[in-house]
Amino acid sequence: MVWELLYQIKWVENYAFLAPIVFICLHMIRPLFFVPVLLLCITGGLLFGFVAGTVYSIIGLTLSSLLFYQLIHWVDPLRKRFENIKQKLFGDRQTLNLTQITLLRMVPFIHFHLLSFWLYERSNNKKAYLQKTLISVVPVTLLYTSLGQSIQEIPLPYVLLATSIICVIAFLMRNKQAVIKWQHFFSTSST
Repeated sequence: MVWELLYQIKWVENYAFLAPIVFICLHMIRPLFFVPVLLLCITGGLLFGFVAGTVYSIIGLTLSSLLFYQLIHWVDPLRKRFENIKQKLFGDRQTLNLTQITLLRMVPFIHFHLLSFWLYERSNNKKAYLQKTLISVVPVTLLYTSLGQSIQEIPLPYVLLATSIICVIAFLMRNKQAVIKWQHFFSTSST
């Protein structure tokens, strides 16, 4: 048992160099699994610390945005879909500048690639898009990666207390639904 545990620890140590590569790849496939950017950036802070987690997240988000650019550029139905989503949410009257997009990227549940689409529309070429993407990605990675690293320093009782409070609030704020049993709904009553 002890030898097996030591073997597993040694195996992890031998392949630790793969962790950043896997983390960056997770950023690239993140949209397929609907994983929020903030979750991966916080995880980067937890796993790698502030500096390395920030660098890996910037690389991952930039590569993810580059992949998005290529897909939007090549796949016309995808581009039209994002145009429709943008039209439904904002209409024709809304234009965002780079500062506004950067600030919106810090909001946890704003669609990351909808903002990337905005950058796509406002960029003349791939180089301009990548520059704007890099500028808009750095603050969000700094913010959430530092949050991830600071979580490590919080004592466990405080983490459990905060988690409990969040769960209670979520429970109290839920949609209350009435459950009607099948037998009661279709009961035959003699009147």
